[in-house]
Amino acid sequence: MRVFKSMLRWLPAGIFALVFLIMVLPAIAAADTGTYQISNYVVTLEPQGSGQVRMTYQQEWKVLSGHIPWITVALANSDYTVDSYSGAAARVSAANSGGFTGVRVNLDKDYQPGESFKVQFVVLQSNLLERLTSEKKWRIDFTPGWYDNAVTDHLQINLVSPVNTEAYSLLNPPPVTSGNTFTWEKSNLPRGGRFNVKVECLDGSFLSATAPISGGQGPSTWVIVAIVAGILFLIYLLIVLAVRRNRQAQDAAIKARIAATEKELAEDREKEKAAEKGFKEYVDDKGIKPDQQGRYYDRSYGGYITPIIWMAILSNQSRQAQNPASSTHSCACACVSCACACACACAGGGAAGCSRKTLHDCRTCSILRANVPKIGT
Repeated sequence: MRVFKSMLRWLPAGIFALVFLIMVLPAIAAADTGTYQISNYVVTLEPQGSGQVRMTYQQEWKVLSGHIPWITVALANSDYTVDSYSGAAARVSAANSGGFTGVRVNLDKDYQPGESFKVQFVVLQSNLLERLTSEKKWRIDFTPGWYDNAVTDHLQINLVSPVNTEAYSLLNPPPVTSGNTFTWEKSNLPRGGRFNVKVECLDGSFLSATAPISGGQGPSTWVIVAIVAGILFLIYLLIVLAVRRNRQAQDAAIKARIAATEKELAEDREKEKAAEKGFKEYVDDKGIKPDQQGRYYDRSYGGYITPIIWMAILSNQSRQAQNPASSTHSCACACVSCACACACACAGGGAAGCSRKTLHDCRTCSILRANVPKIGT
C-alpha cells in the first residue's frame, strides 16, 4: 500500500519530467562541440514547375575552439529531400526533432581550431512556394536558418526567377538584379541574427496544373508536442486507474484481514494478550511514542496502528511463509519477515520446512517468533 501511495505521489512529476526530456534531449544531443564563425553562407532558390523549390546551400566555416565533426543547417520545414552534397560533406541526412527542422552534415574529418571547411548540398523543398490562386500570383517568404552561437560574416540569398523579372509585384528588401537572378546580401550578422526576403509574382505560367494550390508548413512543433503530451497523459490516466484499482484491492484485503483478526482475538483471550504484548514490544523496539490521543503512528506502515492491525499484518506474512507451494525451491523460515539475517537450508522439492536453521540473536525476530505458530505444528 505504501508503494502505491508513493507511486501516486511521484507519477505527475514523472510524467512532466518525461515530456520535458522528450523536448530537450534532441537539443542536448545537438549541442555544440566547439566555437566557430560562418565566413560565408549562400542559399540559391530555384522554383520548379512542380511547386517545389530547388535549394542549394553553400557554407564556409572556421573553427575557433574545440572541434567540429559535424554541423546542422536549418531548413524552411521538414518536407524536403536531399538531392546531393559535396565539399567537406561526407553525408547529409534529415535531422528533424525537438523543434528543429533541417539536416545534419557529417564532415569528412573532425576539424580543429584554426581549420576551415566548405560544404555544399542541394535539397528539393516543398511547402515553401505559396500559390495564391485567388490573387493570381505566387509568393515566397524565406528566412535562412540562423546560428545562435556564431557570427555570420557574409550571407547571400539568390533567387533564380523562372519567369520575366518584370512580373514581380513585391521584392522586399530590394535586391540586386542580374539577368533572371535576384541577389540579397547581408554582412556581419550577429549571433542569432536573421535575414528575411519576400517576393510576390503575378506570372505563374511555369507552374504545372498539379502544383500545390498553397504552401503550408506541415504540423507545427507545438502540435507535435501536444500530440505527444496527449498520449503521455492517456498513459498516465491508465497507470493511475491501475494503481487505484490495485490500491482498492489492497485496502479491501487489509480490512478483511483486520476484521478476521479482530474476531479471532475476541474469541481467544490468550491470543489477544499475546497480540497486545507483541504490539507493546514492537512499538518499544521501534521507538514509537503515542500521541496526545494515545495513538501510535508507524511511519514504515504509513498510518496509525493498533494491536489488531499489527497482528493482522503479521498473520498475513506468516501465512505466506507457511505456503511453500508458491515456489518449489523457496526456503520457508518462520522469521522470513525479519529485517535481520535468517539463513536456512531447505530440504528442496517444496518441502514443508527447513532441515537446518542458523541460530542468531535478533530482537525483532525474537518478538515475532514468540507470537507466531511454529511451521509444521
